[in-house]
Amino acid sequence: MASFTGITAVANATTDMANFKKAMKDVAAHPEWLSSRHIERQRWNPYSMEGGSTCAISGENFAIVASDTRMTQNDINILTRDAEKIHVLNDSIILTTSGFYGDVIQLKKVLQSRLHKYRFDYRSDMSVDLCAELLSRNLYYRRFFPYYTGAILAGIDEHGKGAVFSYDPIGCIERLGYSASGAAEPMIIPFLDCQIGHVTLAEGYERPQLTLERAISLMKDSFRGAAEREISTGDKIHLVIAEAGKPVVQKFLPLRED
Repeated sequence: MASFTGITAVANATTDMANFKKAMKDVAAHPEWLSSRHIERQRWNPYSMEGGSTCAISGENFAIVASDTRMTQNDINILTRDAEKIHVLNDSIILTTSGFYGDVIQLKKVLQSRLHKYRFDYRSDMSVDLCAELLSRNLYYRRFFPYYTGAILAGIDEHGKGAVFSYDPIGCIERLGYSASGAAEPMIIPFLDCQIGHVTLAEGYERPQLTLERAISLMKDSFRGAAEREISTGDKIHLVIAEAGKPVVQKFLPLRED
C-alpha cells in the first residue's frame, strides 16, 4: 500500500512539473505585457500632424517664403483656414514651419525671445546666418523629445544675398537655393528641381535666370499644383518677400478651398 502511494506521489510530481514547464513556455511566448490592452497604450503619440505645406526660394538679392493657411486634423477635419505658418522675426529673418502646431508656436516663441535678448544686449538685429545657427542648436537641444516641425529659415544675409536654411527635427542644417516642408513637399521639390535646379530638365531647353518675378510665379504654380492633389493644402497662399534694402512685403493669394 505504501509502495503504491509513493508511485502515485511521484506521478503527480511529474505531472505538476510538466504543467509548470508548459505554463512557463506559454508565458515566455505570450508575456502579459504584450497583451492588446498594453499595446494600445503604447501607441499613444504626443504629436499630431496638422498638415499644410511651406516653401522658400532664395535669389541673388531676395528670398521668398510661402505657405498655405489650412490646418487640418487627420487630413479631413479642417480646424482653421487662417493658420499662421510664416513668422517674420525681423527685417531680414523669416521662419516658416509645418507639422505639429503646438511645437510651431513654441519654436516661434523661443526664437523671438532669443532675438529680443540679442537686440537688447548688442543694440542691433541678429543676422540670418547667426539665427540659422541658433535655430540649429535649439533643435538639437531637444533631440530626445524633438519639436515635430519641418522648419525653414530664410532671409537676407550680411552680404545682401538671399539665403534659405533647411532643417530636420533634430537640427541638421543645410543652406540651399530652395526648400520645402510639410505634406506637399514630395510634389513641390521635384517641380523646383526641374524649374530652378534644372536637375531633371532635358538638355537643349532654355534655362532662364531666376528673377524675383519668376520666383513668385514658380511659387504660385507649385502651391496651386499641390492643392489639386494634396487634401491638407489649400485655402490661401501666404507669400512673404524679403529684398535687400527693402521692407518685408506680405501677400495673401487665393487657393482652392474644397
